[in-house]
Amino acid sequence: MVVAEAVQLETTTPTFRFRPQGPVRFFVAAFLAFWLCGWLAGEVFALLFLWRFLATFLVTGQGALPAALFLLVWVSLWSVGGAAALHHLLRAVWSEDRLSVAGDGRLERQVRLGPFRHRRVLPKAAILCFQVRDGGFGGPLVAVLPGRSLEITRLGSLSQRQKAASQLNRLLGLRPAEPDDRPAAPAVLPAGWKELTPSFGSPLLVPDPALRRRHRLVMGLVNLVLWGLLALLLGGGPARPGFWGMGIPLALVALACGWAQVWLMFGRREWRLEPRVLVLQRRFGHRLRTLGEARALELIELVDSDGDRSYRLQATRSPGGKPLLVDHQSGDPASLRQLGAWLAARAHVPFEDRVPSEEQRRQQRAADMERLRLQLAASGRLGRWAAQQLDRAEATGACRAKQRTDT
Repeated sequence: MVVAEAVQLETTTPTFRFRPQGPVRFFVAAFLAFWLCGWLAGEVFALLFLWRFLATFLVTGQGALPAALFLLVWVSLWSVGGAAALHHLLRAVWSEDRLSVAGDGRLERQVRLGPFRHRRVLPKAAILCFQVRDGGFGGPLVAVLPGRSLEITRLGSLSQRQKAASQLNRLLGLRPAEPDDRPAAPAVLPAGWKELTPSFGSPLLVPDPALRRRHRLVMGLVNLVLWGLLALLLGGGPARPGFWGMGIPLALVALACGWAQVWLMFGRREWRLEPRVLVLQRRFGHRLRTLGEARALELIELVDSDGDRSYRLQATRSPGGKPLLVDHQSGDPASLRQLGAWLAARAHVPFEDRVPSEEQRRQQRAADMERLRLQLAASGRLGRWAAQQLDRAEATGACRAKQRTDT
């Protein structure tokens, strides 16, 4: 049996259980519950108005069409927001993530959200290791796969997720990633891209045509709804109240979505793979325009004002030239790293991974903490007291980390 703070073994199968923790979640849940009361009132009001409008329109052929169109769009977005708020409320007070390890090494993840449960079998043979990703107050427990990572849970405390990662690696005989390790990206084209080999000329890297077909289908349905609403509005004539106030914004949105549909049908950005050169070009129908050339690749990390991280794979040009965007992604940079490795091997250009490792992040946080401590110590008596509290908190955290390592 496996024993850990995040683990309760109810059977002979090692089962890791993660539940919400901390008092902050109750404040979040209280706010969301209060917000959902207002959400429910707005939802009921909008649905009643739409029902009355539909009944009146079917009987008399008249009704406040602009207001009904506005409410139809509003209630759709309002419903999505309410579903998201309910999801976060249940996640904060009534949820659980379980990861079970069977005797044959099969991994099963079970997610419970309120009364709903979902099971998924993880590809154990493809898992390289388990680790806790850095995320400020504690990142998620993830399973590292070739070229990507699979999030297991964000529940539980940071120490629980770290202990579970250590025990999972030991149970399955996996080598845990070192703090300064960078994931080795295989030179395999990731999902979402496709290489085309024309009858003449150099190979092309283009967005996956199957994925673009799905995008065209979704955008076509959106256009069908928007242009249908615009036709209903125009059918009522400009004499209706609110015709111009509702018609002009709706027409602008419909035109923008219509142009997006045309672009998905006839246009695309593509990369031409020349020896030691990457050429970005735009294709629209039979017209082709070169946007720039690059001779190197780099993967960088961007951090916004909220501390959220995003990643950008870009092709660098001569000094002073603006980099050309290849792709960007938030969350896990594994697929961008894999795409960069594939492009570097395919076009024989250098690829630099500039995303900081976990050890570099820890060193940066330590340097920032030391700089903050010095600023506090130089600010006066209250600052010196705050610096002493930081020293004590750091010593306590180091002691607890050593105890977890010893156990």
